[in-house]
Amino acid sequence: MQTERVNPAKAFPIVSWGLPFSEACATHLSDTLHASKAYIIVSGSLSRDTDALQRLESALGKERVAGVWKGITPHTLYSELLTITKDVKKSGADCIVTLGGGSIIDGAKGMVFAIANDVDLDNVDTFDTFLKKSMELRKDRLANPDKPTDLKPSTIPIISITTTLSAGEYNPAGGATNDNTKHKQLFQDPSATGPKVIIWDPELTLTVPKNVWLSTGLRAMDHCVETICSSNPKPTGTVYSTKGLRLLIPALLKTKEDPKNLEARLNAQKGGAESMKAFLLEGVHVGGSHGIGHQLGPYGVPHAETTCVLLPAVQKFNASFNGSQQAELVKLLWDDPIVASVLQKHNLTLEKSDLGDVLDAIIRELGFPRTLKEYGVGREHLDKIAESSIGDVCCTWNAISLTDKGQVLEILEMCVGDQELAS
Repeated sequence: MQTERVNPAKAFPIVSWGLPFSEACATHLSDTLHASKAYIIVSGSLSRDTDALQRLESALGKERVAGVWKGITPHTLYSELLTITKDVKKSGADCIVTLGGGSIIDGAKGMVFAIANDVDLDNVDTFDTFLKKSMELRKDRLANPDKPTDLKPSTIPIISITTTLSAGEYNPAGGATNDNTKHKQLFQDPSATGPKVIIWDPELTLTVPKNVWLSTGLRAMDHCVETICSSNPKPTGTVYSTKGLRLLIPALLKTKEDPKNLEARLNAQKGGAESMKAFLLEGVHVGGSHGIGHQLGPYGVPHAETTCVLLPAVQKFNASFNGSQQAELVKLLWDDPIVASVLQKHNLTLEKSDLGDVLDAIIRELGFPRTLKEYGVGREHLDKIAESSIGDVCCTWNAISLTDKGQVLEILEMCVGDQELAS
């Protein structure tokens, strides 16, 4: 078993690979976290279609499984999150183990944060206010890191056995969706605590549907692109994001052609980790693709696939501000022979293709829709999506800060589907 700190200066989180996921989890539960009772939250598909849960329960032993919850709705609805939190609290678990993708991981973050603060689990409005308060504190602490608060940090640790590539397991912030308003609210506890142990097992990822694997990889690609092309890129952060892209994109193309290529799958997992380091270690933020995507998701677009629609359009919108950064990134992508062959296949040239065109070709090659129309999102939804988006902090972090609904509508118009992206 190999382990590595995500941030060399901090003990946690660590990533772990080289052992079957079940053995690695049992070892880390006792030896790394010194915990004794795990509450397992497993994706519905893994619990229905594979023996992954049984393998994990067997490795832990009955005495160390405090409870199990199967399945969670995409985008992590408040109502469901609160229901599961009650069960976790009742179980007496001293660790949560997630087995699956991003919505489960976000849910676990919200659960341990709510438990630490003894939130009223029967009141959705109180919970909404609690999550919003955490983001107000996060904003205030950018200017005053020592600002006091009565919010308490999470204490129950999380082990994430990851099957997808969106990389939310590295992000201390989470997101949950208000059932009533469809607004996806970000949150973060004051100690910026996320999962403490992240376990990679490329063989386990073979259980994930191809479109989920590839689209979540594109979500990690989104992290890299938006941090490289941010309003405040940092040299070290750019190095991390560049490494992430060089691992991710060829690995995704390889696993599309050969799903059983475990080396490429592990490289994709490594690339996902690198995609978050510009933010985690250097404080470089993502932007409009994430911010608008958070609000587009509740309208029926899978979380990771919001990237497929939005990222090229956001880069075209931003090009008047960061054209030089985008041009450097285009050259980097053309330098990879695997990526270059795809771009040539889509009739692009280095001299005439901008970053939006290059991203569009990669997304199409991986087989994803490129328009809102293909997801059943029509113009009648755009105003509401835009209104929710300008309340998302990631939009304010965009290279061109998105603070006006009209800016977001301009981007969404490029994504509708009855017109081509403007060159």
